[in-house]
Amino acid sequence: PYHFRAPKAVVSTQSTGDQLLVLKLQLDNFTCAEDSWNMSVTQKHELAAEMKVLGTNLLKGKEFMLAAEKYSLALKLLISDGCRGKAEDNHEERISLIRMNLALCFMKLNAYDGVIYHTDSVVKCLEEPEIAVKIPKCQNHLIKTLYRRAWALCHINEFERCKKDIGRILELDPENVETTKLLSMVEVRVKQNDRMMSNNLRSMFR
Repeated sequence: PYHFRAPKAVVSTQSTGDQLLVLKLQLDNFTCAEDSWNMSVTQKHELAAEMKVLGTNLLKGKEFMLAAEKYSLALKLLISDGCRGKAEDNHEERISLIRMNLALCFMKLNAYDGVIYHTDSVVKCLEEPEIAVKIPKCQNHLIKTLYRRAWALCHINEFERCKKDIGRILELDPENVETTKLLSMVEVRVKQNDRMMSNNLRSMFR
């Protein structure tokens, strides 16, 4: 990353019925940011927090790819050597929340592998009793994460794993409306998949 000084700007207009505004930006100077491996743990956490805020703002603005980039930078800082396990008590929660947000970004981008990769890590973390007791709203985080993973598994036709996650959610929250809708979608896709396979088999033996 680079820190930029305010650029010089030259503005001109051209009149052809409507005005055409031309904005030219000239880079005056820049300085490189400090490399992450030279940062202290505190500096890494401060920069990670900044990247998380930027990612959240971009996510709210539906800039999902850019949001994923910022969250990825934050995650990289938090799991870097010398940072993990040596910061404040909520370190694992911060990592899990960033991975949850990354999974949400990848959902919006229909990047199913990315969703599964990050949700796998979050579920594994939240299922560790020593970690779970330190995380407020751990069950809510787990439900959201299982839902996102189940959604992605459904879209890659991993129906058995998907149903397993759905079952776990409904055990924790039987009235979860979104999960019930997802289950209905899974059942439809299973039937469609079975019909397609049946048709393919019949065509092979004609």
